[in-house]
Amino acid sequence: MRAYVGIDGGGSKTRALVATETGVLIADLLADGCNVNRYGWERSQHVLDQLFEQIRAALPADTAVAAIYLGLAGIDREPDRRRMTEWASSRWTDCAVRVEHDGMPALAAGSGGRPGIVLISGTGSVAFGIDPSGRQDRAGGWGYLIGDEGSGYDIGRRALQAVMKSHDGLLPPTRLTALLLARYGVEHPTGLIPVVYSDTFSKERMAEVSRFVFAAVAEGDVVALRLLNGAADELGALVRVLLERLDFGDSLVPVVATGGLFHAGSPLLALVQERLQGQAEVLVSDHPPVAGAWMLARQMIVGRQGAAGGNEWRALFSQL
Repeated sequence: MRAYVGIDGGGSKTRALVATETGVLIADLLADGCNVNRYGWERSQHVLDQLFEQIRAALPADTAVAAIYLGLAGIDREPDRRRMTEWASSRWTDCAVRVEHDGMPALAAGSGGRPGIVLISGTGSVAFGIDPSGRQDRAGGWGYLIGDEGSGYDIGRRALQAVMKSHDGLLPPTRLTALLLARYGVEHPTGLIPVVYSDTFSKERMAEVSRFVFAAVAEGDVVALRLLNGAADELGALVRVLLERLDFGDSLVPVVATGGLFHAGSPLLALVQERLQGQAEVLVSDHPPVAGAWMLARQMIVGRQGAAGGNEWRALFSQL
């Protein structure tokens, strides 16, 4: 019996789905993050090696892996993709192996395997697209120091800046001040300085600040809304530049919005949808990216019969 493996590797965790050709789930596995830009090649490959061992241990005696698809954060450049592909192929010598950026599984899961664009906004941000001819391109995703506009980190940093500018009289009073002072247990805006500049204030903690921007927007705060409008402008621009570079013809292009900032009811999602109205169909996927990775693994062998809507696709989701 043939099985297919889809792997979605991110900065905080890596998830693998192992299922038969008909979509019967064999294993749903979790491991640590494997972003090579964050953890380095040695540690990331060690995480994947351990995950590979778990996959092999989960396989029934009469089952062999026919294809494995790895969508990995940090694999943005062709030399890195080739390097990871060669390494993964050395671990799976008897099956088809493909390695791509982690945007591909997210797009496949949300669009049902159709060409389109995936827009990711979590701790970082990036847009990735593939047109009907198979041509791929990306925009953004250059890290928190020189990119990631419209991400949780970017919004969080700008929120803290807004609090300090409000304190200086450069911006009007904002609800963000009270929310962030309470969050960090300080009584004055200047008390935020040692918090933010401490060694323990990670990128993830900065990104967490974005949820207070959402809360302030819900309370009608003008400064917070201005921040989210700016983020939506940046994210919309990432999509529009891909619409220009790639050839989707005259069809309305599916844009799959994914990542922690595009949850149900997200005000940022609504603002991005406004900016792309008439240019793209902005979707929020109900399916995890790892399921898209499994679909792409299956398509490597059986072709596009693995697109969403097939019995195999529905069977897999009924088990997740």
